[in-house]
Amino acid sequence: MMRPPLALVLGIGLLLAGCVSPSPYGYLVSGPVPPQMPERLAQETVARMEALYPPAHTRLALTHPATDAYGLALIEALRRKGYGVMESRVNTRMNPSTRDDMPVAMQPSVSHDAGLPFGYVVDGPFEPRLYRVTVFIGSQSLSRAYRMDEQAIAQAGAWVRKE
Repeated sequence: MMRPPLALVLGIGLLLAGCVSPSPYGYLVSGPVPPQMPERLAQETVARMEALYPPAHTRLALTHPATDAYGLALIEALRRKGYGVMESRVNTRMNPSTRDDMPVAMQPSVSHDAGLPFGYVVDGPFEPRLYRVTVFIGSQSLSRAYRMDEQAIAQAGAWVRKE
């Protein structure tokens, strides 16, 4: 009986481990995009959320740091509309054995009692010039595709809501 090579078994194991790892959140767009793209996507995201989640009655607790252009524009637009947004803070634990106090681990912390858990992913391009925005609100998500042509972004479909 022939046994598979160890490298093949390890490669398949690593591939499967990557499938169960938690997906990253945030702005994951690769390559150059127009500078107004994140702001426009944030405005459209908030307009859709407004139809489903009443601003004055909805509190959101961001589950990851929002340090990118889309995240900052999204938080600002949500607050302007009347949403309560609790931003994620990053806890750093210092390594006592080093003199320069470099952070060892960074873990976002947010109290889910402060509002609905909230996160986002902006990624792409898929195919030439196709991008996707997904926001996670509690156990639901909203997602929409966008196409960029000639440095202008346009909707490439309707918002999809997963309950």
